[in-house]
Order: sequence, then C-alpha cells, then structure tokens
Amino acid sequence: MKGLKMTIAKHTINTILDTLGENDFVNVIAYTDYVRYVEPCFKGTLVQADLDNREHFKLLVEDLHVKGEAKIKNAMKESFKILNEARVNGQGSMCNQAIMLITDGAMEDFESVFEEFNWPERRVRVFTYLIGREMTFAQNTKWIACNNKGFYTHISTLADVQENVMEYLHVLSRPMVINHDHDIIWTEAYMDSVLFNSKAQSLLLMTSVAMPVFSRKKETLSHGILLGVVGTDIPLMEVMKLAPRYMVSLNTPPHLFKVRFIHNSGRKEKTTSVVLLSFSWELMATPSSSTTMVTSWRI
Repeated sequence: MKGLKMTIAKHTINTILDTLGENDFVNVIAYTDYVRYVEPCFKGTLVQADLDNREHFKLLVEDLHVKGEAKIKNAMKESFKILNEARVNGQGSMCNQAIMLITDGAMEDFESVFEEFNWPERRVRVFTYLIGREMTFAQNTKWIACNNKGFYTHISTLADVQENVMEYLHVLSRPMVINHDHDIIWTEAYMDSVLFNSKAQSLLLMTSVAMPVFSRKKETLSHGILLGVVGTDIPLMEVMKLAPRYMVSLNTPPHLFKVRFIHNSGRKEKTTSVVLLSFSWELMATPSSSTTMVTSWRI
C-alpha cells in the first residue's frame, strides 16, 4: 500500500481515533511481512484513548512507511491476543471489543484464526475497511466482517472516509437501542470560548455532556437505529455555582467526588464512566455554636 491508498489509510486511522474517548482503550499495529507496534512502549497492551495518547498515535501513523508484502493473518492473531488478555485480566472498560482492519486487499484464508480466537462466541467484532478503487478482494474482506459481527465498508477516496468510518458506531449502538439504554457522557475538561458574538474571546475551562438519540418507531426498534447525538457545552464555572462559597467552609474548595457504587460483595472495583444527574447538599451540625457545612455532590 502506497501513494493515495496510504494517504487514505492514514486518514481513516486518524478519523477512527477521533471517535474514541477516555473510556476507550486502543492500540495501533502496523503489518507487512511482520507485525510491529507503531509505539513500541505500548507493545502487547491497550492504552487509554485520552487526548494525549490519540495525538501521539496520529503523529506515529503519519510517519508510517509500509514495505514488503502484507501478512494480515499475523496482525489479526496479535490483535486477538491483546484483546483476549485484556478481557481475562479485567483491563480496559470491559465493554465492546473490536478490531478495525484497514487494508487494500485480503488474500489470505482467515478461518483458522477466527476458529482459534473468536468462534463460536464472537466476543470481538471485526470491522473491515477496503482502501482504494480496486474491488478484487472485496468479497473476502466483506466475509471477514460479516462472520465476526462487524461491518464492511469500501473507501475509495478521501471524501469517503468520514461517513464510512462512522458506520461502526451504528453497529456498536444497536444493543443499546434494543435495551433502551441512554448513557449520558461527560467529557474531560478543555479550554474553549463561550463569547462567540464578542471580540473579547476569553478562554474558559469547559466540559461537554452528550447522549444518544435512538429511533423509537416500533417497525425499526429491533434494528437498533442510532439517529444521532444531542449535547451541549458547559463552562465549569456554571458547575461551580452549585457550590457557592458561602455554603463552603473557610478556605475549603468544593470537590467533585467519583463514587464507586457498593455491591453486596463490597465496593465495585471500578466504573467506566461517571454520570452527574443530581446534586444535593448535606448539612452537618457541630456541638459548637458554629455550623460546619459539608458539600456532597451526588452522582
């Protein structure tokens, strides 16, 4: 793969990385006649897809130069090993697992690989992206995706990348639609401006909240159709107004606590995300004449 195909492939990888968030875990493997990690320090593991790691991967992908014959089977084996190990060890978000295969042609027989690592449970979805105008290997590439609960797309130009990459989100969202799950997501803090109509563009710490919008029509409910996402940006100063200074002790800044929910067997080991749905105040009186206010942010 070289020339325009290589440019399209790199843009596809970067677009996939842009769809990930802090609750996702990722790694990028390059393959020719051997398998190598674009970041050797991340060999054999998954790393959190935060902004720093995503940007780091993008820089490494831009420097990729593929030589020799592509051996996809070896890359698939390595990918399954990473995901299986993460699942067994309880690493990552313990949610959907997927492999994104970006290729300009899959000539090998992958049935033995899938029988060893993914069948019959099919715990890992495989999404395939065929790069370039050549359709010779389209059937084999489609077979890989369809037999592993994934989705096949053909990307022939740079203009096709954005739309085709987003198809995998519709596939992963289907169980949420069918189960009527509407997860609310809060992003990490970032710098942005809220004064769009003013020349004084002051930068503030912001966060964004978003939730999916699903089709509720009876005739399409079983298909799990994701219509889009609704969200808004919130300055952190607006959140801070929920903890006014006069209700907090002297020289005590308000804190936002991440609660790990209690199960019968004890505290849950970890949570993949925290949803802020309500806030409450708890007042604790002391024996002295003064009253100490304890702020509780319920999540």
